[in-house]
Parts: sequence; structure tokens; C-alpha cells
Amino acid sequence: MMFNVSTFLAIAAALFAGVNAVADNAVDACNGSNHYDVGHDCAFQESQGTCQLNACGNLVCVPN
Repeated sequence: MMFNVSTFLAIAAALFAGVNAVADNAVDACNGSNHYDVGHDCAFQESQGTCQLNACGNLVCVPN
């Protein structure tokens, strides 16, 4: 199987972007593509913390 340089760079960029993506807000930090659960470490643009259930039962990232 042979890959050209542009294909390799595109794949590497996609993987790198996915690993280093930081959520925009506390809700997206534990939901969306992350699929985290209570107690999981999380991060969003303003802070980092752990995923917890709020009073409404929604999973959100609570800052440390």
C-alpha cells in the first residue's frame, strides 16, 4: 500500500486535531463526541475539571 505525502499529511492533521480539540463550553466538554461519564477529566476553553451531573441531570464539566 502506498500513500503520497499529501495523503499522509491530511491523515496526520486530522488525527492531531481530534486529539487536541478543546470543547467550546462545559456541556460539550463531557458530551458530543467525547461520550464521557461522571468523574471523567474534561476541559473546555475557560477551564478544566471533571464531568458531573448538574441539578437538571445534565452531564457538565465542573471546573476544579
